[in-house]
Amino acid sequence: MFILALDTATQFLSVSLFKEDKFLAGVELEGKKKTSSRIFVLVDEVLGQAGVDKREIDVVACSVGPGSFTGVRVAVAAVKGFAFALRKKVVSVSTLEAMAYLCPVEGRLLFPLLDARRNQFYGAMFRWKDGRCQRLSDDLLLDPADVERVAGSVLFLGDAAGKLGYTYFPVEGIAKGVAMAALEKARRGEFTDVLKLKPVYLRLSDAEQTRGIVVYKA
Repeated sequence: MFILALDTATQFLSVSLFKEDKFLAGVELEGKKKTSSRIFVLVDEVLGQAGVDKREIDVVACSVGPGSFTGVRVAVAAVKGFAFALRKKVVSVSTLEAMAYLCPVEGRLLFPLLDARRNQFYGAMFRWKDGRCQRLSDDLLLDPADVERVAGSVLFLGDAAGKLGYTYFPVEGIAKGVAMAALEKARRGEFTDVLKLKPVYLRLSDAEQTRGIVVYKA
């Protein structure tokens, strides 16, 4: 099973290609300007590195949030176009869950954390047990005080924790985690209808709150 995974939920864009649980190729770069056309250039680059034709792809996966409002929409739009045109199966993955898949430390309580701006954070709790990543909470929108309450018992993932002064495990190439989580979901038959694929936001954007503008409507 070839899995093509995309992530644009943070300040980095990443694309990864896996065959089952084997990493074949990938690319990550920093860029505030995220566009679908740019993502497709990276997809072509990754497929070229691995010598895999896009028609060989079995599953296309992406992180659907939480994360950057604009960034998440880019990955969702790219996956919709790719999957619809080539009739590929789609798997959607939480950005926080993808981060947890990049730190397979048995027994520790893992807490991926993303900067949600406005002095808020996105976070969730996970744990690896017997080689499987277990979700222990929903994805949450948190204030610093909420983060402080769990700080003594968890391993933070991602540099957002550093902004609050906590030690953290750095996470890079989130698309790799997307692919690993997507493999497990695909094996369980947990696919997403490409027409129903949409970003997951835990709060309204600035535009929606101040001007009543609908940011995304599937």
